[in-house]
Amino acid sequence: MDAVILCGDKGASRMVEGESKAFLFMSGKPLFLRVALAVADVDRVARLFIIGDKAKIDLHLSRHPPLSKPVVTLEQQGSLLENILAGFIATIDGYQPGMENTIPSIRDKVVMLAPGDTPLLHPAEINEFLDGANMEDFDYVAGLTPDHVMARYLPAGGEPGISMAYMHFREGRFRINNLHVARPFACRNLDVVQLIYASRYQKDLKNIARLTRDMWEHHVKLQCLLLYAGLQAAMFLSFVRLRFLGDIIRRFIPLKSVAEAASRILGMRVSWAVTTRGGAALDVDNDIDYETMKKMFHQWKEMQE
Repeated sequence: MDAVILCGDKGASRMVEGESKAFLFMSGKPLFLRVALAVADVDRVARLFIIGDKAKIDLHLSRHPPLSKPVVTLEQQGSLLENILAGFIATIDGYQPGMENTIPSIRDKVVMLAPGDTPLLHPAEINEFLDGANMEDFDYVAGLTPDHVMARYLPAGGEPGISMAYMHFREGRFRINNLHVARPFACRNLDVVQLIYASRYQKDLKNIARLTRDMWEHHVKLQCLLLYAGLQAAMFLSFVRLRFLGDIIRRFIPLKSVAEAASRILGMRVSWAVTTRGGAALDVDNDIDYETMKKMFHQWKEMQE
């Protein structure tokens, strides 16, 4: 399959230390290039399509040896959704609007998506994700990483680390990581993707309220809202050190039910694939995480081997 690496810095994206996250440096290379190197090392990936500030992407690529797979760079659009669609359409040679309605191979085309700010992404983790991504029965698969895997990246022994919030499911506590594989033409509610992305930082009460409102306005069934409320309640109880109460709530939140709710919201068949290295979940969200990752980069990279 082809892979799209998303490096846009418009819309709801965040800057870190005054720079677009994809162009921050980690041990001598911009973050997006580290992602591209990992993706290019995966046999199942045919080509890379990198979308963002094209001039900056091309400049950085020109300063490094060519990647092992063909690379196409694209100028960013105004939002995440537009970048996903532009990147995906670029993978279809000679595409004309409406071809997906008459040509099954185009309608069913699958693409891998990854952001440009996960410098610890490892080819073995991508392969693990693709192994678990059942695209025979589903149209969109998101990556999950268990909390016991991410515990290796917490502060310990006097060394800095990164603490993260988790989604609390019946099967365990997971971080939704940054690996995705999708059949975009199967999605009937594409506009919802941008709404979810704009409210992705769920530690912010405004984002919780906004996403609840948006789901209600899109006529999401009551069951979906109840699952979302349960996820938020379990997360909050864990945060205030009442995890035992959160564990009671999460018994009623199986992964399958959440996937079914997501399927209704997006209008496509949704599932999960678990990865166990952790690099896919370690994106650069803020200045502190960036400085921590710079200090721990080589140690954490070795830990993934």
